[in-house]
Amino acid sequence: MEDVIIAFQEITKLFPGVMALDRVSFGIRRGEIHAVVGQNGAGKTTLMNILAGEIQPDRGVLLYRGQPVVIPSPHAARELGISVVHQELMLCPNLTVLENIFLGRTMGKIEKDQKSEEIKKIFQDFGVDIPLQVRVRDLSVARQQLVEIARAVAFHSEVVVLDEPTSALTIAEAKHLFEILRQLVKEGTTIIFISHRLEEVFEIADRITVLRDGKYMATIPREEATPDGLVQLMIGKTIGEMLSYEPPATPLQEVVLEVRGLSRGKLFQDVSFSLHRGEILGIYGLQGSGRTELAETLFGLFPPDRGEIFLAGKRITITSAHEAIRLGLAMVPEDRRRTGLFLNMDVKENIGVVKAPQLVRRGFLSPGSFATIALPLIRKLNVKTPGLSQMVRNLSGGNQQKVVVARWLAVQPRILIVDEMTRGIDVGAKQEMYRIIQNLRKEGMSIIFISSELPEIIGLCDRVLVMYKGKIVGEVSREEISCEIILAHAMGARQGCVLT
Repeated sequence: MEDVIIAFQEITKLFPGVMALDRVSFGIRRGEIHAVVGQNGAGKTTLMNILAGEIQPDRGVLLYRGQPVVIPSPHAARELGISVVHQELMLCPNLTVLENIFLGRTMGKIEKDQKSEEIKKIFQDFGVDIPLQVRVRDLSVARQQLVEIARAVAFHSEVVVLDEPTSALTIAEAKHLFEILRQLVKEGTTIIFISHRLEEVFEIADRITVLRDGKYMATIPREEATPDGLVQLMIGKTIGEMLSYEPPATPLQEVVLEVRGLSRGKLFQDVSFSLHRGEILGIYGLQGSGRTELAETLFGLFPPDRGEIFLAGKRITITSAHEAIRLGLAMVPEDRRRTGLFLNMDVKENIGVVKAPQLVRRGFLSPGSFATIALPLIRKLNVKTPGLSQMVRNLSGGNQQKVVVARWLAVQPRILIVDEMTRGIDVGAKQEMYRIIQNLRKEGMSIIFISSELPEIIGLCDRVLVMYKGKIVGEVSREEISCEIILAHAMGARQGCVLT
């Protein structure tokens, strides 16, 4: 008989007007990495919150080590041996690493000293040097995450739940995390891994469970799963149906932007390219290739060392983001939560903020002005929000990204730069993002589409520039576009082409 450590039996949860979980049943084996996937609203987080003791199911039974359990609180979950590392890390930034790990636990000095030595050993086993007395706020996101995991290991959690653990990590940091997870599994820990990135799921999971609209769809061994099959289960469409290239309605002839020999220190050198009206120009490259730095320079966030930029044939100098906006450029940044959104402001304020100076009348800014700007864009982009006054931090990742796009559409740009537009959003939201990009192109907008995801580069772009170590090492026409050719230009990029 399978050694099932956790079993969900007919788990049901109803929120006002929403069936979040509908009789969900499946098991998780001891000592496996079990991925749970599904688009936003599928029920993943609700199910994990039940396991974490943060909410209670309305119906159904949760079995732990073969026995029915009720988990009334997160503290009770930890006492049972279940730890959850949330996407928004639950750490106190002004406390030290050690204080965060001991938070909520009563121990004597001798026990604390013994546990401190154990924690040092855990970090050594993780292959990182994290001083126990450093304040958490001074650590990178990747290291903060390891603090949460170390806390779980130090207090002997049998089950560790990781909710979108790589959303703020670089590729190298994510690979290091995966090595640590494999190490924990060898030591007997069970990992529940929630991710939007199917590429990661195929790399790390032993089995994959798919949820859709609150319902259990299937549990599949990794070796039997395919990207197309998982996407079909998650949204009811195949990859090909979700993302297929749509050619421009008219030939791409009019050059709207030309870059000649643009350089910025060691970040990128001698970059030259042109962008046509109505074109989706892809820029592909791995982390550190210089693509984000190029976008920031084009948008005036940082000055180049040398080079020229021409807009509609006229040489320009972009000294600030304000100047870029005035010239008709807009940019959706790589990290929407840190640099793209005002999390403590509502939806209408986030959308209208760029136009605020134009809305001032007699020294006053009317809140109704923001609503006038935001409402048609909310409808155009199908932003799912209870209202314009909803705090943007409470929206899903996909709807947050739509708010960022809506803000820039409010200024009616001619050129839109998007950097990792679909990072950290679910498959269904990605499909909507692709539709938005294709519709903007139909309206005549020119788009620079930066991504490390090959399928969306191939499925959306008319032409692709490949960057590697700060240089454009290849230009691939629509007729030549393929995974193999782009990766060959990328000089050593990982083989494989999986929608994530």
